Amino acid sequence: MRYRLGVEDIEPGHWVAWALELPGCFSPGSTRTEAIANAGASIAAYEHWLAMHEGRDPVDNPYMDIHVAEICQSIQTAPDYTANAFFEDDRRALSKEDIQRVLKLLEFTRADLMAAVDKISKERRAAPIPGEADESIDGILNHVGASEWWYLDRLELAFPRAELPDDPVERLKKTRGCLRAKLPDMAGVGLITTRQGETWSARKVARRALWHEKDHTQHIVKLAGV
Repeated sequence: MRYRLGVEDIEPGHWVAWALELPGCFSPGSTRTEAIANAGASIAAYEHWLAMHEGRDPVDNPYMDIHVAEICQSIQTAPDYTANAFFEDDRRALSKEDIQRVLKLLEFTRADLMAAVDKISKERRAAPIPGEADESIDGILNHVGASEWWYLDRLELAFPRAELPDDPVERLKKTRGCLRAKLPDMAGVGLITTRQGETWSARKVARRALWHEKDHTQHIVKLAGV
């Protein structure tokens, strides 16, 4: 099967190769070359992850035609803001089928996150972690919830920020509920916005939301050893 990659330096020293045909599938690397080189293994791991959640055997795919479709580099649009990639693929409006698929994948990523959180005591979640940017596991959960609100806000679909719950789990529930409610309204809508010098669409929001939750779930599992 042929897979197109959109490649970007999402953070300093952190490249991501997105498999554009597979929402939520991404290949990280410290360099562009490494992210691209890891794509085959990331696609195979994604197919196994999908099969696990769908309760079926994974499809063996020994023939992968992996093609770099686009490479983007981030742009500093303000001293404290970096605008990330808007690929040509992000311009495509989401279909009803696309949205149904994304919503199902969001169920899977949330199930993974909560399965990890449920293994960690409240005391451990709140405990400071030296060197952790978000200070604690609860801080990471708050960040995931706030980021999902922020993605919605890029399309002017978010509720007022003041209504974000302080409790990390409640924040996750509220922002995800909003995303699930609003995303179906974007079917066939080719809305493209620019906020803080960065371009957004519903397809980009879906791509980023899936990546962000998966990435931080992996981070939490590593920190907590669960």
